[in-house]
Amino acid sequence: MNPETMANKATEATLLQLDVTPKPGLVDRRSTGAHTDLSYDLLKRVAVALTPHWVTFGQTGLFLDKQSDQEVAAVMEKVGVAAIEDMLAITDGANAYKGTIFALGLFITSYYRLYRQNKPLTWVAIRDQIAALAQHITRKKDTHGDWVNESYGVKGALGEAQEGYGQWLKLLPLFREARAKGEEARFFLYVVAHLKDSCLYYRAGAELAENAATIADYVYQHYNQENVDAMCSYFERCHLSTGGAGDVLTLLYLADSVLE
Repeated sequence: MNPETMANKATEATLLQLDVTPKPGLVDRRSTGAHTDLSYDLLKRVAVALTPHWVTFGQTGLFLDKQSDQEVAAVMEKVGVAAIEDMLAITDGANAYKGTIFALGLFITSYYRLYRQNKPLTWVAIRDQIAALAQHITRKKDTHGDWVNESYGVKGALGEAQEGYGQWLKLLPLFREARAKGEEARFFLYVVAHLKDSCLYYRAGAELAENAATIADYVYQHYNQENVDAMCSYFERCHLSTGGAGDVLTLLYLADSVLE
C-alpha cells in the first residue's frame, strides 16, 4: 500500500469518526457537543486538509527505515507541527484534531517502518513500534496534557502512545463486531468509560471526569435513546469534552481498514 492510499484511509477514518452519532461531548451530525468553537462542517474541512500530512507521515516511516527510532521520532514531530499549524489556520486557533494527528501520525509512521523492514503488520508489532517511537517524545511544558499530568497524574495522550495504544488496539475484534452491528456510538461510550481522558480532566477536574466515566459505563450497559440523550445534555451543560475517546475511535477505524 502506498502512502497516498494510506492517507486516504486515514482521512476516511477521521470522517467516519466525525459521523458517529451521538457522541456525548463531541461534534457529530446532530450537535457540537461541548465545543462552541467547532462545527460538523468545519471539522470536515479540517479532516480533508490533513490528507497531505498523512502522506508525509507515511513517507517518514518508509524512507527513514535505517534511522534510529529517536531520529524518526524527531522528524515525525516536525511533520506533526506542520499538520497542527494547518489545522489551527482553518479553525482560527481552535483545537480540532491535535490528538488525532498525534495518534494517526504514530500509527502510519510505524506501519511503514515495519513494512520497509519486512516485519509483520500485526497490531502487536504496530503497538511495539509506536511505543518505541513515543519513548523519544517528551511532554511539552505548559500544555493541557502537562497540566493534567502534573495535577492529577493522568498519563494522557503521550502515556497512551508510550504504551503503543495497546489497550485499544487489542480491542480491534470488539470494535469490528460493533461496526458490523452499526453500534459504533455505543462502543464510543465504552472508550469514554475506560479512558482517563485528559480533555475531560482539563475541562472539568478529576471529580467530574471520573463521574463522566461512570455515567458512560452505565449508559453503555443500559444503552437506549433516553439514557443517551440525557448523557449528551449533561455533557453539553457541563462542557465535558471527550476528545481523547474520539481520537481512539479514529485510530481504531484506521487500524480496522489496514490490519488483518
